[in-house]
Amino acid sequence: MAMEPPGAQPAPAAPPPPGKKSGCAGCSVSCLGCLGVIALVIILLLGGGYFFFVAQAQAGVASPAALLVATDPVEVGHNDSGYAPANSGQSLDAGSSVRTGHTGRATIQFPDGSLTRVAPDTTVTITSAQLNTAGSLKSATLAEKIGRTFSVVQKLTGGATFKVSGHSVSAEVRGTQFEVVVNSGFSNLFKVFDGSVVVAGQTTVTLRAGHQVTVDPDGRVGNPQSIRPDRNDPYQLEVQCADAVSRGPDAGTVQTTTGGPLSTGQSADVFYNSPGGSVSVALCWPGGQMAIALTDPNGSQHSSFGPSGSVLKAAGPAGRWTALVNAVNVPVPEPFAVAFSSDVGCAGQTFDDGATVRQVLSNNELAHSLGQSGITGMTIQVQGTSSTSATIYYAYSGNGIDVSWMIDFYAATPNLGYVFTSVKVHGIDITTQFVSRLNAAGAAVTSIPQNYIVDRVYSCVGPDGDMMVIEGHH
Repeated sequence: MAMEPPGAQPAPAAPPPPGKKSGCAGCSVSCLGCLGVIALVIILLLGGGYFFFVAQAQAGVASPAALLVATDPVEVGHNDSGYAPANSGQSLDAGSSVRTGHTGRATIQFPDGSLTRVAPDTTVTITSAQLNTAGSLKSATLAEKIGRTFSVVQKLTGGATFKVSGHSVSAEVRGTQFEVVVNSGFSNLFKVFDGSVVVAGQTTVTLRAGHQVTVDPDGRVGNPQSIRPDRNDPYQLEVQCADAVSRGPDAGTVQTTTGGPLSTGQSADVFYNSPGGSVSVALCWPGGQMAIALTDPNGSQHSSFGPSGSVLKAAGPAGRWTALVNAVNVPVPEPFAVAFSSDVGCAGQTFDDGATVRQVLSNNELAHSLGQSGITGMTIQVQGTSSTSATIYYAYSGNGIDVSWMIDFYAATPNLGYVFTSVKVHGIDITTQFVSRLNAAGAAVTSIPQNYIVDRVYSCVGPDGDMMVIEGHH
């Protein structure tokens, strides 16, 4: 599920195109030189100071997250103080607090693809976050002071945990979709849309998919019950719409956006930068009647006036698609959700037509490019699959050094985010020490500016083997 882009506010006109950014993509075939720089940094640092590291295996490495700002105002502080206006792509770490205003929406994006949506009038703090050496979350803990959050957690392994605490209660999961609401009176509401959540207050209950539970300000946990309709909840709508357009190999192209509230006569634009192929779009709302008008990059229009969750599919070129959401008969203002996907999936080629960008990196291409370059002793491979991130394995053997490392790449929109998840020298895991040394040397990097805006990063199995895909726009 891709990040929520800006543009879901009531507005008759599209925003001006964003300015271009400069920098190296860091992971495309044409940028093997940048990968070489990363390799050189590692080799120099380790070659010059390896024996100063504590040679012992490490269980996890600190995991920076990225903040994606959908609508303002959104502020970032530290331990719920010192707030300042936030920027999309801003790095977050343990102690970072995110606060949204009455119209603010944001997403906290973790490198493994897990994410937490932050609704308006919400304050949440990242109290801890660690990745394991395989690149997935080892642990993450968020403290929600007030408001509403929706978390999508990638499947965790071993003893890994993802935890969100409310007032006098906490929810712990191991791969699921769930929502936490902390009301102004400090009562709590938990909803589970997929998987299960352990809710712990004065007592503990395991909440299954399709159920919710309330917890009073003193931590007394109520009885689980089926999720009730809620006209003010955008995240029930987001789940509905994402499920409507998601298809196995195309999951990486899915983008969801929540917006509103809208009432009769109001409208809002939602944008999707398609990599090509047929585009599917779904509009979801809680009641009344809304409709969607879809305009492709050529200006051709397609419309849908079906029930909530209906899917409209249209073929068209790569580029910006615009969905105009119209509140046809909505007497009481309601939120909405829109989900897009493309069937281009895990196929296609790298291209940049000046408006839309798609970079495809397959293991076959990497092996061919390394062979053509004459580089010896170097291995680069995409490993595993994810609809929201990509893990690349690197290894170098030469000059008496045997070193390997893994990097998680993800969309830290507008940049390409990345984090080291494993560094080994002669088979000894020194990830934590290596990252600490990078930080001390002022060489740590958490995102790489591109000459375009990164929308989505995912990995999948294509005709040329495992591959990494970056999709974006100018």
